[in-house]
Amino acid sequence: FDGTISEAACERMLRTQRLQQRLSNLLLERYRLSCAVDEPADAVDRAIALSSGEELEELVLRSGAIYWAGNLAAVIDGREADALQVALGADLCTFAVANRDLAGPLQPLQPLEDIHRRVYADGLSCLGAWCQAMPGGTSMRVRLKLMPHELVDQTTEPFAEAGPAIVRRAMG
Repeated sequence: FDGTISEAACERMLRTQRLQQRLSNLLLERYRLSCAVDEPADAVDRAIALSSGEELEELVLRSGAIYWAGNLAAVIDGREADALQVALGADLCTFAVANRDLAGPLQPLQPLEDIHRRVYADGLSCLGAWCQAMPGGTSMRVRLKLMPHELVDQTTEPFAEAGPAIVRRAMG
């Protein structure tokens, strides 16, 4: 709330039943949200919109892995493959490669030390593109569940085109 209410005060309001409505009203007013439910008609989009913050974090990583799937599938060096599986997990790598039809352009894997961060960042960009494709209220509700991040707020090409489909696939 830009310092209007501290985090501690918000937590107290959430724990006090009579203040919960006031906090809800502040959120509605501050972020210009509507009380009307504007849930997406599509079941996958609805599932994304209703995901918790933790579920969105996992969705971001799966989306980023799909975006990088072309690179993951092209790895033939055993050391690189091992490093990728350590950084991302074998299950995530397998999931990404199985969905490589939606992969973004090939890009350098090196340095592998920060591959997790780069995959996550591209997943945020994909989710940002999905948010831009959704109605304003749905988009804002999803953004409020995530830590503020410029990659969600400023989607660029090629994410604007590929991102929504990648996020939907990662959710499905």
